[in-house]
Amino acid sequence: MLARTNLLSVVFGSYSSGTPDTTFYYADPAKTDGLTLSMPLYILTSKKTFSAAEDFSYAMQQAKRATIVGEVTGGGAHPTMPFSVGQGFVVHIPFARSLNPITNTDWEGTGVQPNVEVEASKALIKAQELIFRERQATAKTDKDKQKLTYLINAVHVNGNLGTLPLDQFDQFAGTYGPLVIYREGNKLLCSFSGNKTELAHIANNLFVLDGNAQIEFVKDSKGLYSKARLFVQNGEVFEELRK
Repeated sequence: MLARTNLLSVVFGSYSSGTPDTTFYYADPAKTDGLTLSMPLYILTSKKTFSAAEDFSYAMQQAKRATIVGEVTGGGAHPTMPFSVGQGFVVHIPFARSLNPITNTDWEGTGVQPNVEVEASKALIKAQELIFRERQATAKTDKDKQKLTYLINAVHVNGNLGTLPLDQFDQFAGTYGPLVIYREGNKLLCSFSGNKTELAHIANNLFVLDGNAQIEFVKDSKGLYSKARLFVQNGEVFEELRK
């Protein structure tokens, strides 16, 4: 059974009533009928993450129960209420503030600082990579580690090959065992047993060959691409010499 832990922030202060008060919010694992999860948790944030979503993110981060991936959040920790100031004008003024029991402060004005800061649009891919790398660090066999390398590579597939020079495609072109690699316009293609597939770029000389394999073109001591290394989804690795 997990120890009882204050996961959500402590909110105190009620200026509207004139009598300061402290309200505690906590999660009690003893009330879950044994349903507790110890799996790693990742929370994705952006600059638009605000208020209650920040509260949850900040509390889980400070309790070391989650890794925050993304952008610094909006920074709204103090709840407000409308107050009339006369002449039909209303202003929203904070009437309370949050206090985390670990840091004794909150995220007002500063936002929640991610453990891993990346653009919000890339946060999901980064979190997936972190998950696979964490699993890879505890993998017991080389084959299991290679499976996770395959998955890490897969999340970084770049559908746009336009960033690579076409003459580099020509350098890759050739026959590697049963695989025939060639360029057609601005596409890098592979022909195998009568089937034709377009390669999708991952990074450097590494590409997705099809749904089950990735291919890396390897240079020799003369600077020529003399072989291809094939990474299969099940963790196996093969090499094919260029003919």
